[in-house]
Amino acid sequence: MAKINQAYSTPAFKHEIDLRLSGNESQCVIPDLAAYWRQLDSRFVSQYPSHQALQDLIGAWVGVDAGRIVVTAGGDDSIDRIVGNLVTETRSKVVTHAPSFEMVSIYTDNYDGSMDVEPWLEGDFPVDQLIARIDGTTALVVVTTPNNPTGAMVSLDDIFKINEAAKKNGAKLLVDHAYVEFADEDPSAQLTADENIMIVRTFSKAWGLAGLRVGFMIAPDVEFATAIRNASGPYPVSAVSLETARVALEQFKPLMVEGVARIKKIRGLMFELLAACGGRPIPSGGNYLLTEFSDADAVWDGLAATGIGVRKFAGKPVLAKFLRITCPATVGDYLRLAKALCEVCDSDYELHQAAAGVAFAAELVADQETPDPSELVTRQPGDAGVTRQASIKRDTKETKIDLQLNLDGNAKVEISTGIGFLDHMLTAFAFHAGFDLKLICDGDLEVDDHHTAEDCAIALGQAIDEALGPRKGIKRFGYAYAPLDEALARTVVDLSARPWPEIHLALEREMVGQWACENITHFFQSLAMTLRCSLHVDVLRGANDHHRAEAAFKSMAKAFNQALTRVEGDVPSTKGVL
Repeated sequence: MAKINQAYSTPAFKHEIDLRLSGNESQCVIPDLAAYWRQLDSRFVSQYPSHQALQDLIGAWVGVDAGRIVVTAGGDDSIDRIVGNLVTETRSKVVTHAPSFEMVSIYTDNYDGSMDVEPWLEGDFPVDQLIARIDGTTALVVVTTPNNPTGAMVSLDDIFKINEAAKKNGAKLLVDHAYVEFADEDPSAQLTADENIMIVRTFSKAWGLAGLRVGFMIAPDVEFATAIRNASGPYPVSAVSLETARVALEQFKPLMVEGVARIKKIRGLMFELLAACGGRPIPSGGNYLLTEFSDADAVWDGLAATGIGVRKFAGKPVLAKFLRITCPATVGDYLRLAKALCEVCDSDYELHQAAAGVAFAAELVADQETPDPSELVTRQPGDAGVTRQASIKRDTKETKIDLQLNLDGNAKVEISTGIGFLDHMLTAFAFHAGFDLKLICDGDLEVDDHHTAEDCAIALGQAIDEALGPRKGIKRFGYAYAPLDEALARTVVDLSARPWPEIHLALEREMVGQWACENITHFFQSLAMTLRCSLHVDVLRGANDHHRAEAAFKSMAKAFNQALTRVEGDVPSTKGVL
């Protein structure tokens, strides 16, 4: 008798649903998709598709060799192929945490593998307990972060600990990053540098292209990517889907970033709304909130009666009292959810309406016309007349950072990190680069200065990357020398989207002020990896470590000032994309 495989299924609604907040879908980033599709010629349906153009563009976006990218039919197709490739008779175990994305267990069962699952609903990630489950029969370890359905995050340190245990036992690590755009940080640059880690991502969530079924895997090397690419039929994704995803990534990344920022703001409002309505929401890094209710079924049915569908988890005892609610992509849909939820839970809607009005005052101006799609395409940071700005809020267990950046500012600087010498260096950097920069950090300095320095670098790199958008209309390359008395430093930077730090500061002391010299070097490294640039900083001479470090920051500032200078033209690359 043929084996009957498990199937993915969700509870059926008893009412007609017109606002779906059950599938973690988002709004399509292409403003007028129908108009765009009308421009496609017939070859996109009459000829077999090629994934190469999208593969190349993704490789440039995430900063890896395009040969390491495997374009798949959604992120779950990537997981299916990976499990099928790695699970064998002698290595049949897949280690993961639960509750999590249920397709991992379905695919493992389909390939006659076995699951070894560490419970994790909320709180600190049980890294030691999960590691204890990894042994010589383990084929694959899967970590989902932000986790689905909880939205909880696994720290980069914990991921690396798990990876080391996987390596020792001959297993590979898969990191499911389907929702990483909604998190406060994206550690992809650090993870892709490891030869044992695979990453799965998708265009279904932040890009709003769920119906097209386009995902991708970042393989640890080209050889493994080829094996996974060959583990499917010859044309797993349609040409129309591939071309639409390519256009979205090439032209509409600024709108994706804008949409994600809006959803994250709505997520904050939703957290307060759900708590006021008697729920217990779990802090989330995704575009959804998992919330415990005393009577989850009643809330689920009450919302459905108003046409709003949210996710409940029938047959899963640990989630029986929980609902997962997707964050609406628009303010109007959020207000509809808020009103319906307040009616179901007998809470005061006007308070939440007022809070949304404060948070989204500009967007609630009545009856604004929808911009023409062609105008939206040109509203990108690289275009003349568009100010290159970014705002980053980074909130972890180790630091809380509020950063505002304007690359086209007037050197207005406000820095407060708790580390005096770091404040001094960031002030010098922003001033000589010509940025407006506000960076306020509250870090765990009672431990040491490492987390504060690293996270400030990560936040600054994220901000510059976001402000640059598609990196067009810039010089791209910059170099500068800067002396400080006897010290002389040189910086060469390439805003290439290919992260590579070469940092040689020749520092000799253990500390400069309250900042460990090893963490000064680490700051430059973290900035380069997060910003996805090639950064070479060399202190050529000097006797005083304060002078050496300051010369390095000032030379970097002048090199960035040059590389970020606006010029005529598109993306400064023969590839056509950075």
